[in-house]
Amino acid sequence: APAMLHLPLVVTTRLDLVLVLVTLLSLWTRLSGLGHPGAVVFDEVYYGQFLSLYMKRTFFIDDSGPPLGHALLALGAYLGGFDGNFVGNRIGAAYPCSLSVWSLRLLPALGGALCVPLGYLLTLELRCSHLSALGAALADLLLLLW
Repeated sequence: APAMLHLPLVVTTRLDLVLVLVTLLSLWTRLSGLGHPGAVVFDEVYYGQFLSLYMKRTFFIDDSGPPLGHALLALGAYLGGFDGNFVGNRIGAAYPCSLSVWSLRLLPALGGALCVPLGYLLTLELRCSHLSALGAALADLLLLLW
């Protein structure tokens, strides 16, 4: 006979508050001010040209990284309404008002933000103390801000 479910169903969990804290701090530092400046900065010159080609359905493979990375950046650009007609080929070029700068920068910022809790969890997985894991997460947080 099949086992019967006995009520009440109880779920217990443990919550690592330090992990929650470093994750929230990391998200806050990476996502606040994401739309500023409203102009092309550093790597956006390089990747903006790729995004423009991807939006025009010109796919390619180059030496700068895996195509999945470019495709993920293109997804963020597509969701933000980027049509591929703006090629930011110089630092400081102003983005058109119709383009959501925030959506272009969201996926890379989330990737950077998730590196901090990942560093914390990896340090714990290496059987280091929670204090060492906190130190690793704070080092990641500070080093990735530069």
